[in-house]
Amino acid sequence: MARQSYAPVASYADLKRVETLLAAAAAADDVRQACAREGAKIGYKAFCYLLMGKMTAEGMKPDEACTEAALLEAAGNAAAALELYRKVLAEHPDHPVAQKAMR
Repeated sequence: MARQSYAPVASYADLKRVETLLAAAAAADDVRQACAREGAKIGYKAFCYLLMGKMTAEGMKPDEACTEAALLEAAGNAAAALELYRKVLAEHPDHPVAQKAMR
C-alpha cells in the first residue's frame, strides 16, 4: 500500500511558521503557548506531527512547498529553493516537480 501523507487544512506557510516556533521553543511553556495559539489554526493532529517530528511542513504540503521553492528560485535564491526541494523529496521521493527541479 502506498504511503499517504497527512494533508491538514492549514497552508504550507502556516505549517512552516508553526514548525519554526516549535524549533525555537526553549521550554515546555513555549510549546504550551504555541499549542494554545496555533493548534486550532493548523489542526491539533498537524501540530502533534510537527512537535513529534513525525512529519514536516514539506511532507504535509509538498505541492505548496514546491510552489514556494519556485518563487524562491525566481527571486534568485536558488540555494534555498534546492534545499526546499530536497526536503520535499525526503518525504515524497517520487514527487514529480521536486524531482524535475533537482535534475
